[in-house]
Amino acid sequence: AVALSAGAQDSGRQGLPPTATAMLEQASQAVTAAYADGATRQSVRLNLEVVSPPQRRTESGMPAVLQDTLPLAKAFTQRLGRPGGAPMKEVRISAIDQLGTSSGDVGSLLYRISEDPAQDVAVVFLGSRNWAVEEDSRKLLDGMKSRLVVLANSEDAASAFRIENKGTEFTLGGNFGQDLQKLKYFCAVFEEETYYYRSRLISDWPAVLFRVYPQPWEVFIQNLEGEVVSIGTSQEKPTFDMMLEMVLAYEKANGITLEAKLEAAKALR
Repeated sequence: AVALSAGAQDSGRQGLPPTATAMLEQASQAVTAAYADGATRQSVRLNLEVVSPPQRRTESGMPAVLQDTLPLAKAFTQRLGRPGGAPMKEVRISAIDQLGTSSGDVGSLLYRISEDPAQDVAVVFLGSRNWAVEEDSRKLLDGMKSRLVVLANSEDAASAFRIENKGTEFTLGGNFGQDLQKLKYFCAVFEEETYYYRSRLISDWPAVLFRVYPQPWEVFIQNLEGEVVSIGTSQEKPTFDMMLEMVLAYEKANGITLEAKLEAAKALR
């Protein structure tokens, strides 16, 4: 993963957060800003690797990942009060995924109770595509009315789904096509992705796809010197092919060869 070392950019955009606390501050500020602009349904992806390494899931399963990451999700939820709004009373946590160990799903509902019920907030953490198409999910959204609901880290659920896929994680034949249509609707409801942090490799470069509302999407890589640099922005969430184009343009502009990349990789080991 790319190290959390990039500060604010010369452009004035926020850079990658240097700590977990900084990430929570960025994410909560993005969500509350979007809510003030009228977005009552939002999705976010926190960087769970700051508290749970990637191998944790394969070695110990999703219950272990939930144990590692639930305090982070709770700290995020606690920060979602309106500026100058009513004080928080408590955050209640309950399991929402009914399939449990059969699917590996461990989705949880974190409900932020305010002294003013109109300011209550619901965060669905690690919610699965199976839960998204259940009647309970629709009941939650209907019951929250204009109050804030945040879908957090659905991409990291055992039965994961991505907003941009518009329900295609389900096949056309699943439940006579109803599940695909229900998940497509659910993704449309939560299409406003207000905070996003995802580490990945792009053409052997350690990279991060990043967004803080209302800023554009931004791609960072760790360069040959081990520094984190921005290589491009996009108003829409970039596909892998778009990010690869940014990487190739960066390599061409800086005269970077495959041999140089391999030497740098050896030096960083």
